[in-house]
Amino acid sequence: MNDRIRPVSATVCAVLLAVSAIVMIYMGTYASAYYAPAVCLLWEAVLLWRGAARKLFERVLQLNQLTGIILILTLWLGDTLHLPKLDIAGVMLIGNMASGGPLMAVLAIPLLASFHFSKTLPDWFQPTAHA
Repeated sequence: MNDRIRPVSATVCAVLLAVSAIVMIYMGTYASAYYAPAVCLLWEAVLLWRGAARKLFERVLQLNQLTGIILILTLWLGDTLHLPKLDIAGVMLIGNMASGGPLMAVLAIPLLASFHFSKTLPDWFQPTAHA
């Protein structure tokens, strides 16, 4: 049996991810494209709640941030740099929505900062030694 105590930050962030998933599911009733970010948000909430698959959890957060930044830069500078603006923006939008969408982007900032500057969340994801 797992006797580890879940950190408060992990509990709060997991609940926020789950609430974000519920919001995306509600938005999905109007536009079905929002079901994909809802699934990703719910998946990330479960991973964080259980403290499992740290690398996967972090990579999804990083992918969401990267695709969001490239999407914004492409829309802002695409014409100036003579890039195929709509092609790149479309791919980045799909990537961003598949990795949690804008709600994940907002929650990813404190989560990634916590992984970098704190020890609480990284320690929560450490594998447990079986006695």
